[in-house]
Amino acid sequence: MKLLRGRAAALAGWAVVWAAVTLGWWLVGRLTGDRLSLLTCAVAAVFSIVTGELADRRRRRRARNRAAKRRASTGGSSTG
Repeated sequence: MKLLRGRAAALAGWAVVWAAVTLGWWLVGRLTGDRLSLLTCAVAAVFSIVTGELADRRRRRRARNRAAKRRASTGGSSTG
């Protein structure tokens, strides 16, 4: 049951982020005079969030690989 609560909390968190980004896109559209529909803003929000998450995942993977190469080249642990 605890796992279900964790998943539900994570899903609720993503829904809040999605709603906030959707509102942000909608407000930017209003300020620039584009008058975008909420559906268009919602799709743009999903695209923005997914693209950001993929870029962050790639950045973390590259940092992890660089750290592993550094540890391998020094021949020991990175704790000093």
